[in-house]
Amino acid sequence: MARFTMQSVFPAPMEQLWKVLKLHVEDDQIGRIHPNWVLSQRQVSMEGNRWVMERKLRLLGKNYSTTMAVEMASPEMFRWEVVAADGLLVPESYVENRYTEAGEGTKVSTTVDMRLKDVPGFLQGWMLKRFLSQGDDEDLKYLRKMQI
Repeated sequence: MARFTMQSVFPAPMEQLWKVLKLHVEDDQIGRIHPNWVLSQRQVSMEGNRWVMERKLRLLGKNYSTTMAVEMASPEMFRWEVVAADGLLVPESYVENRYTEAGEGTKVSTTVDMRLKDVPGFLQGWMLKRFLSQGDDEDLKYLRKMQI
């Protein structure tokens, strides 16, 4: 199990970052934002600011099916939680980001409470930090590519 917090500055204004974050619940967009690990997505339900979707993921060279819940409270908070999974990700694991303006960028305060199945505990934090960093890099790349 990995529980930790971290802070970073995303190098784009909050308004631009949220344009990309909102696309994460669009079935036809998420694979374009994260092409290396989101193979497909199908929205199952939406109620208020909470979406539930089924995702096919490619993690550590293997394909997995997951059901994820995404909650957005723009512009302050974005949270994703594993509802059900057939492999690496363990249900009830989550990542929550909180956002504030930081000059030309956006300060991101992240809380992680995740467990990875069959991964030694001492490796989980390192792997998750790497995974989250890759996700941020892909969000920024997509933002710049789409010029939104």
